Amino acid sequence: MKLVEFLMQRIWHSSVVRENEQYLIAKTSYLDSLMERMAVMRVKAANLEIEEAWLERLGRPGDMAESREYIEGLKGVEAYLGSSSGLRAGLQGIKDEVERSLFNDTVIAIVQAETFLFRERGYSDAVTYSQAWEKFYAGSCRYYSNLDRVKTTWGGYIGNSGREITLFDRGKSQQMYRDDKGGYIINGSLIDSFHQVSTHLEMDKDIQVITAYGQLLRVPDAVCRESGQQMENLKGQLLSGMPKRELARLLGAGQGCVHLIDLTYDSVKTLELYLNQG
Repeated sequence: MKLVEFLMQRIWHSSVVRENEQYLIAKTSYLDSLMERMAVMRVKAANLEIEEAWLERLGRPGDMAESREYIEGLKGVEAYLGSSSGLRAGLQGIKDEVERSLFNDTVIAIVQAETFLFRERGYSDAVTYSQAWEKFYAGSCRYYSNLDRVKTTWGGYIGNSGREITLFDRGKSQQMYRDDKGGYIINGSLIDSFHQVSTHLEMDKDIQVITAYGQLLRVPDAVCRESGQQMENLKGQLLSGMPKRELARLLGAGQGCVHLIDLTYDSVKTLELYLNQG
């Protein structure tokens, strides 16, 4: 099997930066073969409440105009885990699924940045914060489902020195190709301040998975790398239209890796985006 045609590229960059002692600026920039967008949130550092949010729509060659839409419905919503209903309600006016997803990516970045906001979040030190996560997120992923086997705590992984200004960065990419048999190949990559994950999917011309591979290159503990084995469960599956909940089940759910699940779901949406672009 060899590549014969490049079909689609998608690139994300998320960041969380401290604006001052009171506020954070979190954003996700996105480009694909069809559009360029940026989702931005100004968030209170103490309670992660959204003070202001907007979407930048950036033009393409031929019409490079830019526009900004403020998302009033997100004001006052907590940019954190468990706030999905508030986020959905606040984003009702945004009809494009990709545009809505950029705000979810931005919230994920804020959650990751919380590692360096433990004092604002009410924890006395990084150790106490790490212990609180172990209790609250027990069973949520491979790491937090196997704490008895983990050799490196989250606090130990981060180290003694924290960040003050640039709290978190994440880059993601999806590359889609056609092979010489009429099938499809999608490569996914995620690299951020804490993790590095790569995925590879091969599908036949009927969109059925024939090869699925994932590798966790940089993770808090060796136990996380075991999640890559779950990619084998995708063989024979038809990914187009698959709900994320079903994909998460196939990839181990609480015994899987949330970053691997998210990255593979990006591949599912990349496939759908290409097939539906008309």
